[in-house]
Amino acid sequence: MAKKPAAAATHELPPAMDYAQHEATYAGFITFVKWGIVAMVFVVLSLYAFIEAHQPIIGALLLLAIPVLIIGVMVMGSRRS
Repeated sequence: MAKKPAAAATHELPPAMDYAQHEATYAGFITFVKWGIVAMVFVVLSLYAFIEAHQPIIGALLLLAIPVLIIGVMVMGSRRS
């Protein structure tokens, strides 16, 4: 039978978790998901306007609203800090 390796005399503990960084990452992920859902709603509405409602101008305006909202959120977010 194979011999078991000798156990190390000193056990190194893993470093403690950085909870502040963990919570900041989670908050960023949740924010990304929230704004992703909002963007997908605009895409679905614009596709509906293009295909079913036969309103290409409204569909184009809804598609153009996505980058405008992203830039607006970024500018307003930088002003709060």
